[in-house]
Amino acid sequence: MAEPKPARALVLGAAGLVGHYCWRLLSKRPGWRVAGTYHKTPLAGLEKADLLDHAGTRAFIRDARPQLVIVAAANPFVDQCERLPQETRAVNVDATLAAASAAREAGATVVFFSSDYVFDGNGAPFGEGDPTAPLNEYGRQKVDAERGIAALGSDHLILRVSGVFGWELSRKNAVLQLVDRARSGRPVHAATDVRANPTYAANLPDVIAELWEGGRRGVYHAAGAEELTRFDFLSEAARAFALDPALVQKTTVASMHSPAKRPLHSSLRTDKVRSQVKAPLWGAARALAHMRAEEEAWTAYAAGLRPFASP
Repeated sequence: MAEPKPARALVLGAAGLVGHYCWRLLSKRPGWRVAGTYHKTPLAGLEKADLLDHAGTRAFIRDARPQLVIVAAANPFVDQCERLPQETRAVNVDATLAAASAAREAGATVVFFSSDYVFDGNGAPFGEGDPTAPLNEYGRQKVDAERGIAALGSDHLILRVSGVFGWELSRKNAVLQLVDRARSGRPVHAATDVRANPTYAANLPDVIAELWEGGRRGVYHAAGAEELTRFDFLSEAARAFALDPALVQKTTVASMHSPAKRPLHSSLRTDKVRSQVKAPLWGAARALAHMRAEEEAWTAYAAGLRPFASP
C-alpha cells in the first residue's frame, strides 16, 4: 500500500454531504492542504462559488493550483432530475464537465462521484466493467458525466456510490430525514423491494486519498459493505438512534408513485477497491453506530458552538 504523501486538494461543493466530509477529513491528513467552496450554505473556511459560472470556476481552479479537484457539487434529487431534466443537467453534467475540464487544464486529477443508478437493476451486484443502462434521468446524467470526464484523459477517479448517508448541514439524506421525522412522531415509509449498498460518507475521503496517493485511476465502486433493502436499512438506523422502529413502515417502490423509475437491485461489487486500499467501507450497523456516537459533536459544530471533535 502507498505511503501518505502531501497534496493540495480543492473540494467543489464542500458544504454538501460528501463534499463536507472530504473537506473536513482530508484536511486532517498529514501534509494535505484542502480548500473548499460552497454555493448556498455559507461556512467558515469555504469560498463562495457557483459551478454554473464556468469561467469563474475555471479561474478559481487555476488560482488554487490543486493537485486534485473533488467535484462534489451536484443536484442529488432523483425525482427533480426527472421533472426538470434541462435545469438539473446544467449542474450535474454541463457544470461538472466544465469544472473537470478546468481541473485537467490545471494539471489536477479529477475526482467525481457517480451512482448505482447508472445500472438498470438486472444482473446485480454490478462490477465496474458492467454495461450501464440507467432507468432515470439522474442515472443518464451520471453516465454522461462519467463519459465526459473519461474523454478528458486518464487522470481521474470516478467513484460510484449508493444511498450515501451521514451528518450534513442540510439534513436531507435518508438517515437524517428518518431521525427528524421519528423524533417528532411521524412515520417514514421504506421500500421492501429495493436493495442496494448504503454508503457512509465518512468512509469516502480516506478511500480517495489512498487511491490518489497510490497512483490509482479509473472507475471504482466505493459503496458500503452490506446489501440491504431500504426498509431493513432504515430499521437499523432507527435502532441505532433509539427510535421507535414501528415508525419505519413498509411499502413498495411502485406504491410510492415517484416520477423517476428506480432499479430494484442496484448493489455494487466492491472487491476492486477493497483490494487496493486499507481504508474501510463499513456495513450499516457499524457506520450508523459511529454516526450516532458523533451526534453531540456534530450538533455543536453545526450550531457554530465549537470545532468538530469526533469522540
